[in-house]
Amino acid sequence: MSLFEEAMAIAVQLPQAERERLAQALGVQAAAPSRGQTLPLQNFVPRPDPVAWRKAETGHAVLATGSIGTTNIPDGHQAIAGIWAERAGETGQADAATESGAWSLASALPSGSPVLVHTDVCIALATGAAPAVRFFEQPPVEIRLATASYLTLLGGAQNEEQLQRIRRFVQPYAVLSLGPMASSRSVELLLAHTLADGLEPLDALIAATALAHEIPLVTQHLRPFRNIQGLTICLPYN
Repeated sequence: MSLFEEAMAIAVQLPQAERERLAQALGVQAAAPSRGQTLPLQNFVPRPDPVAWRKAETGHAVLATGSIGTTNIPDGHQAIAGIWAERAGETGQADAATESGAWSLASALPSGSPVLVHTDVCIALATGAAPAVRFFEQPPVEIRLATASYLTLLGGAQNEEQLQRIRRFVQPYAVLSLGPMASSRSVELLLAHTLADGLEPLDALIAATALAHEIPLVTQHLRPFRNIQGLTICLPYN
């Protein structure tokens, strides 16, 4: 008889309470016993890895955007550059002038730093704004996107081709999602900043995403985010 078999022979003779203590000592938890089950020790399921669990809960996850198959639409910024040219000016002017001292340019960050690019910069790209096109063509940082931004872009599509172009657009970038704890943080941010700073629901989700992943937020509109503690905000271009 092997050592494992000897251990099992002893374990199955232990009272239920002792088997549970043994399970705890082994770092596993027992599955719920079914009717007539006499060997619960043989049905353990591993506890979730605490590091992976916490990352998932706080929002350190990347959305699986998937592939859309063979197409002549290029990946990345070229897929949507100018597709909403008729909406030029929709994102408005940057408000840095009214927020002196509270901001910096993305280009001032260490080269290749990961950042979360706000929806407004993506829409500026889609309207064909030259500074936005240049920013995406030669980004001074590593561009990442929020799931909230991806959803907003998809919701603005006017036809099937635009849907496919938006899906192509996100392919080279990590689309960051939120776990339950980070989602709760977005509610806290909205409660604290919607009246004082004009923070809107999708902005709260984007800010919570940046905070969860501990990276700066790059946006043309600083005012809604200016008082969020711990959040670094940058303009994409001057």
